[in-house]
Amino acid sequence: MSENLRKKITKLIRIGISLGLLIWLFSRFDLQGVWRAFERLPLSLWIGACGILLLAQILSSFRWWIISKALKFKGAWQTYMGYYFVGMFFNLFLPTGIGGDIFKVHFLSRGIGRKLAATLTVLGDRFFGLAAMVLIGAFFVLIRPGLLPKPFDDGLVISGGVVVLILVGMPFIYNILRRMNLKILNTLPDSVLLLHKPGTFFPILGFSFCLQALGMGAVALMGEGMHIHVPPAFYFMALPIVNIMTMIPVTFNGIGLREGAMVYFLGLKGIEPEPALALGLLFFSIQVTTSLVGGVAYALGFHRQPAHEPPP
Repeated sequence: MSENLRKKITKLIRIGISLGLLIWLFSRFDLQGVWRAFERLPLSLWIGACGILLLAQILSSFRWWIISKALKFKGAWQTYMGYYFVGMFFNLFLPTGIGGDIFKVHFLSRGIGRKLAATLTVLGDRFFGLAAMVLIGAFFVLIRPGLLPKPFDDGLVISGGVVVLILVGMPFIYNILRRMNLKILNTLPDSVLLLHKPGTFFPILGFSFCLQALGMGAVALMGEGMHIHVPPAFYFMALPIVNIMTMIPVTFNGIGLREGAMVYFLGLKGIEPEPALALGLLFFSIQVTTSLVGGVAYALGFHRQPAHEPPP
């Protein structure tokens, strides 16, 4: 079996799993109840949630620009923002939700050939986002314990501790990797160490906390608008777990897993499945809407501007 055929089959399997999960969810619950939950959300709040998530994505592009500058890449932030949104647009059509990162690596390394360093900027951007998300969840578990079952509480706190150890020990981990005899590790650029300098590290982490809080706050805003009354801290604990679940490469962009997880976690707080399912679908809708901005950026050719050249 060729590699191309294998990828197509894998993609079809993931689409099938997503469709199967959605059909199962819709068959179990009252569709009229789901629609009534949609109707409870004022359009202005949905637009506001889209705006909040869009702001979070703009901050994400700024974080990626800071990381790229630390790894000796040139270019204006506006260029990176164009790349970032185009990458988000392609994420809509690629199975794991991170396939657009391949395009970002290509745009950044185009014409200069530093593909490994470009890959590290994208991986670093993803890592800091995940780290901030886990730390926010762990923080709220510590100040509001008991909102989630104990295994989830413990998992978030332990994961937060691991993240702190990684962030603090980044230079030591880097030096250990460089001393290993693996060829790929020996090619890591020395500029990676610049990420741990206070003038770079703290802005990156600060932006990460802000954009993750904005993204989760957008979902909390919609939940409150739909009269889903749970403590706001609940969203900041449950959504990191939901987002991590959607990264598991068994569905197409987490479709089905996201909605099922929302039904489960909100059900723990006594919320009926219909509004919980509606909130999961609305969560996906604002992600799609903000990603479509990247389609406009792609149509306007923002991805054609080389990063190492000043924008026109």
